[in-house]
Amino acid sequence: MNSIPFTPGARSAGTHPGRKRQALRHLATLAVAIAAAGLLACEDPEESRGIVFGRIDFDDPDWPLQQIPDTATVGVPLEITVWTGGSGCYEYAWTEGGVDGRSAWFRPIDFLIVGGCSTHREFIEHRTTLVFEEPGTAEIVLWHSDGWAIRREDHDQGRKVYTVEVAEADEGRPSS
Repeated sequence: MNSIPFTPGARSAGTHPGRKRQALRHLATLAVAIAAAGLLACEDPEESRGIVFGRIDFDDPDWPLQQIPDTATVGVPLEITVWTGGSGCYEYAWTEGGVDGRSAWFRPIDFLIVGGCSTHREFIEHRTTLVFEEPGTAEIVLWHSDGWAIRREDHDQGRKVYTVEVAEADEGRPSS
């Protein structure tokens, strides 16, 4: 009877084949985790923090009064200041404003901090300057949020219109 001796196959240098696959799986998992962390780090703050028009409560007597002058002069910057806020639920994001003829607009933009509210009253100052280039009666539209909201989707957009009389610049007046 002829017999062939049993000789196990030669092992390759390195790790066991099962361990090699396991190491590759760990590397793939690590690569996915790094990619996901990179995407989260690049996430737009608007998505993660909730950008909203700033909340203004015109009925609250303790709310700081909006400073929007009712007269202006052509070519002279008109400073506007409004306060937004609530109970620590918001942080300043930015302020937008612009003029087109005798129409102007102003938008206080805040971050809504979900779960960051407290009973402590906090106000956020938003300030900008507008320059009218035409004399006459002008309108400034203040865009704001007009209600309490826990989620970004619950913020109702409000709009208040202010009238401003824009006077012609006095060219003959001596400068001081």
